[in-house]
Amino acid sequence: MKKTMLLICTILYVCSYSVCLASEEYKMSVSAGGKNYAGADLEGHDFSGQDLSGANFSDADMDEVNFSNANLSGATFEGADVENANFMNANLTNTNFKNADLEEANLKGANISGAVFKNTELEYAIWTDGKTCGAGSVGSCW
Repeated sequence: MKKTMLLICTILYVCSYSVCLASEEYKMSVSAGGKNYAGADLEGHDFSGQDLSGANFSDADMDEVNFSNANLSGATFEGADVENANFMNANLTNTNFKNADLEEANLKGANISGAVFKNTELEYAIWTDGKTCGAGSVGSCW
């Protein structure tokens, strides 16, 4: 039996010098088969060392997220914005990065066997061997 938990966070911003109230709602569903962060704003979050195998990060905003030493095998980052993220020494086996933005991400020492980088933005990313990808690198590091 699959159990699902729904987490709803509401953030309220108050602007000074005006009546400026904005509310943003982020929903994350967590299930026994993996974690679903699709579309979530996780900017700056620290997932280092965590087991996130099979997690869904599709279309999420994850600038400057720390995934160092994390297990992300089989995870999906399709269409996600993951600029300046740290994947150092992470397990990215069979991970899907199709149409994701990994500009300036650090992949040094990561296991990328079977990972999909189709149409993935890799400009200035640090590749698994420590080489910096060239300007305009898409789908592969040049």
